[in-house]
Amino acid sequence: MDETTAGSGPSVEERFRAASPRSRAAFDRANAVMPGGVKGAYFYQPYPLTIERGDGCYVYDLDGRRLVDFNNHHTAQILGHNHPAVVAAVREQVSRGIALSAPAGVEAGLAEAMCGRVKTVEKIRFCNSGTEATLHAIRLARGVTGRTKIAKFEGGYHGSHDVVEVSVAPPLERAGPASAPRSVSTAGGASPNAAGEVVVLPYNDEDAIERLLARYRRELACVIFDPRAGILSQRAAFAQFVCDMARRHDVPVIFDEIVGFRVGTGGLQEHYGIEPDLTTFGKVIGGGFPVGAFGGRADLMDRFDSSRGPTGFFQSGTFSGHPVAMAAGLATLKQLTPDVFAHLNRLGKRLRDGLNRLFSEREVDATAVGVGSLFSIHFSGEVMLNYRHLARTDSAAAHRMLLGLIERGYFLGNGLLMCAVSAPMDESHVDGLIDAVGRAM
Repeated sequence: MDETTAGSGPSVEERFRAASPRSRAAFDRANAVMPGGVKGAYFYQPYPLTIERGDGCYVYDLDGRRLVDFNNHHTAQILGHNHPAVVAAVREQVSRGIALSAPAGVEAGLAEAMCGRVKTVEKIRFCNSGTEATLHAIRLARGVTGRTKIAKFEGGYHGSHDVVEVSVAPPLERAGPASAPRSVSTAGGASPNAAGEVVVLPYNDEDAIERLLARYRRELACVIFDPRAGILSQRAAFAQFVCDMARRHDVPVIFDEIVGFRVGTGGLQEHYGIEPDLTTFGKVIGGGFPVGAFGGRADLMDRFDSSRGPTGFFQSGTFSGHPVAMAAGLATLKQLTPDVFAHLNRLGKRLRDGLNRLFSEREVDATAVGVGSLFSIHFSGEVMLNYRHLARTDSAAAHRMLLGLIERGYFLGNGLLMCAVSAPMDESHVDGLIDAVGRAM
């Protein structure tokens, strides 16, 4: 796929290098003072593009190329780059003060907006990242239930703390049976006890879910459920089954909406028709700034209410609920009307349908999956139902396609995973990407 044979011309990687000398120089400079040059999610071979600026649905690299941005900063930039309403809100807040050692008022506005949109969120707390959101939600569940183990899904990603970095991407030879996955810590330096605190569940296997939750119900503080929005296509019936089984066994459910919240006004949980006990948020609710949040039932969240005395629970942080991030997030939510979500989701479906028609016509073992405005492209002949299927995809083909699409003016997520449409896009951008994938193949 877009990889020339020896002697017939430069490979797609060689063409990438030739077209991006300034990105190469920027990477070499960074690599001298930062291990790996960039954070892990940014890196791909031979080196990542350095992006100079963004505007609307486009980004511009150091070598002057304009790329249609289907990465959208890991799906966070739902309105595209430099949306006027978000820029105006940020400027106004900065003019008032960047960090003020006290409530600024804007955080209450974003909290009201979130509680008004998501019916299961009666109260909410803000933090700095999705990692912090899942950490505090799990800690709350443990404190309320008095139990210590958590259940998470194999391949589910919930940030960077010890228990959630179990079985995120375990080597298949260590992962155990598909219906009873082994708990495998995949983070170097994690607590040696972390794996023992996690029960690993398989996606899309109701029999296994029922069996494992029944077996461990007296030890489980929660089930944390990342539906892998945009990476796996979850069945609503499966999401409902997970919540029903957990409720039957009196195990709280934490639903991870950090990616999925961009599918509609009430988030992915409204789309699936589920009612979790707690929900974690991030990405789009910060309008491009670092943010995280967790919320849910008032009787749970009120454990953080110390206004009437100590409760034994605490959550804070110097930059939690940062007024600039809150202002950007509130401005973003105000733009996300039902009409905007309908536009985004319509484009997402058009893109996935068009790509899958292309793969079928070309008889290529590939599939585009996703939900709403989210999508991923997998090179595999299998139906993408769980982590085991994801682990067997052709990552080399995906990487060649990534570089081939950059060459044609399209910027997607590393590995072609967790990509997204943004509001400034129209049918021409979506159809252009479909055509570019065909030409790259």
